[in-house]
Amino acid sequence: MHAKSPGSSQSLDQTPENARETGQNIWKLTIPIPFPLRDVNMYALVGPDGWALIDAGIGIPAARTAFSASLQQIGLQIEHLQAIVLTHNHPDHIGLSGELQEQSGAAVYIHPLDEPWLQRMWSDAIPQNADTISQFFIQHGFTTSTNWHARRGDMRNIIRVPPHSAFTFVEDGQEIELAAERYRVLWVPGHSDGLINLFRERDGVFLASDHVLPRITPNIGLYSETDRPDPLGDYLNSLAKVKDLPATTVLPGHGEPFDTLAIRITEIIEHHEQRLAQILSLLKGKPQHAYQLTEQLFGARLKNDEMRRMATAEVIAHLEYLRLHDKVKREHNIDKILLYTAITYV
Repeated sequence: MHAKSPGSSQSLDQTPENARETGQNIWKLTIPIPFPLRDVNMYALVGPDGWALIDAGIGIPAARTAFSASLQQIGLQIEHLQAIVLTHNHPDHIGLSGELQEQSGAAVYIHPLDEPWLQRMWSDAIPQNADTISQFFIQHGFTTSTNWHARRGDMRNIIRVPPHSAFTFVEDGQEIELAAERYRVLWVPGHSDGLINLFRERDGVFLASDHVLPRITPNIGLYSETDRPDPLGDYLNSLAKVKDLPATTVLPGHGEPFDTLAIRITEIIEHHEQRLAQILSLLKGKPQHAYQLTEQLFGARLKNDEMRRMATAEVIAHLEYLRLHDKVKREHNIDKILLYTAITYV
């Protein structure tokens, strides 16, 4: 789950506007989403002959209204949209991408690890993987009344993604031109397997997406056996990768811009170290499955099945990190539920 962190960095500007210039020729668009975080940031990069969009929100009516108002405020038109960068495959960052690409003919950039998942989840042309995900959580003790197929049908009404043929894949270290500016792609797996950030070398603008957030920690979860096996390990390595960037301004996927990248990363690492210690402490008493630990760690915050699923995925990621570092072991019980046990060295 996204978790608040004490002592988080202060934002540069708290002005509550739908669209605000947050860097030279960069506008932050604050767009509503139907999730607890309430809104997501999209960024318009404006050039002399067109513009590029970083992430694509979600297609609920309030988001469409806010997006249209933002474009009108800035003076941008869809027909001049040259490129869409999808930093990762989560629904609040991709929802309008299909129709915007269709309307503009814009190039769509994404990391190759995230595009197949995006198509499996949201394209009608490819079979869905709801049953696989459900079975993954069941073996970790998770029980739910959620009708995955119905829920995804509802989400499909507000999410349209471009066809596979419309995507251009970008890799770590690659430079791409967006709105007449050069940006370096940084692959930072953790929050998603193919999450990418963009860094503008000339002035230190760092488009951080959900990799580094100012007031909460991004969800780092394991959701399927087909995902990269150690998302928390990936995430900690990815934090180290960007910690020393000469970033003057960090533009996050949620929350306000800030300018203290290294300090914020230190806070996030400390948060995960504390969570790992909590889990180890809980496991010293007896073997437990991930959902048992989730209830103890998050308690009353688990208000619905979606929050329970995200929290359980986060606990699984921490357990697998501990297992891969020889701190815990796991085995199936007679009901085929995975139990984790702390390893005691004598």
